[in-house]
Amino acid sequence: MMWLDYLYYLLLFVLAAYFGMTLVMFVVLLKKNKKEWSETVLNREPQVSVLIAARNEEDNIIRCLQALVEQDYPVSNIQILVGDDDSDDNTAALVREFIVKHPHIELVSIVPSALSNLKGKPNVLAALFKKVTGEFAFITDADIAVNPNWIKGMLLGLQREGADAASGTTFVAHQNSFHLFQTIEWMEALGFLYTADQLHLQVTAVGNNMVISKAAYDAIGGYEAIPFSVTEDLDLYLALKKKNYVHRLFLGPEALVWTKPLDNIKALFKQRKRWLKGVERTPLLCQFYLGVHSVFALFIIALCFFNLSLGIGLFVLTFITHIIRVQLMCRATGVPFKTSWLGHLLILDIYQTAFNVCLLVYFVLPTGVEWKKRRYV
Repeated sequence: MMWLDYLYYLLLFVLAAYFGMTLVMFVVLLKKNKKEWSETVLNREPQVSVLIAARNEEDNIIRCLQALVEQDYPVSNIQILVGDDDSDDNTAALVREFIVKHPHIELVSIVPSALSNLKGKPNVLAALFKKVTGEFAFITDADIAVNPNWIKGMLLGLQREGADAASGTTFVAHQNSFHLFQTIEWMEALGFLYTADQLHLQVTAVGNNMVISKAAYDAIGGYEAIPFSVTEDLDLYLALKKKNYVHRLFLGPEALVWTKPLDNIKALFKQRKRWLKGVERTPLLCQFYLGVHSVFALFIIALCFFNLSLGIGLFVLTFITHIIRVQLMCRATGVPFKTSWLGHLLILDIYQTAFNVCLLVYFVLPTGVEWKKRRYV
């Protein structure tokens, strides 16, 4: 039937476009100079502020703060602000106990805002920014552990790129197979974001590993001037772009932080539904690549229907591309690649497709977005 022929050629065209874009990613990652951080010297050590939005983070907050107080940067030049967003656990008590020995850390109790666009994390960040004394504000999450060179490394990147804001590289610390799938997905996603950034395509910021100059934040009017969104990092990024401020994405050991994994499918569904709200506002080219990537096993199955040997060959090819992509990300960040990951990479497309098909069903359900025990329409 002629329509089947058209469908087959359309399928081949989509796959060719996807692999062509993947090849571009490989070229960009191969060109990444892993020595660029050590080849740059920081001209000065300005005052900086670190902002942490914390809601019910008793299991994470001390790990986060301990990593921050171990920074290779003058303590006298660091201000750390922890925003307690109405936690009903021991988050605030733990922070109060910790800051006794670290007076450069301040706990801020967050109250609801009268502005309708300031809810959740945007409200916390807006309140914390009012207390910022640093020339640059670093934004991270309570479940993040930064590397000892994080502040200096991100400032080096800003200096090297002449940027007003930047996002770093966030990987997931894994303890089991479910966590490892999240680690690999984050690696591949950050590889895509870095490539898009190098090609000057509009993507997003990474809100758990970010730095912005206070001058740029004030110039855009802060979160008070940004419509509410559950993807507050994307909206901050778009506000910066609108005012022609430069945001870059850094890929390197000094820009690397580790986040805790989510422990169950339900929590992962809630996180990814929130992320999809942001993906909807990325360029169509980005949506195309991420869409094909997320359900790639369906394309393999479709190709097998037309040409079994070609479909099997495609499966092998995608396995190889996953290996190359993750190895390139490890090379750029200094994270060791482990051969024990190969089994997960082999079935990654099957796992992602099964998960994302279910996620799409969950996404269209009129349940709103739930995050930190709060639901947003």
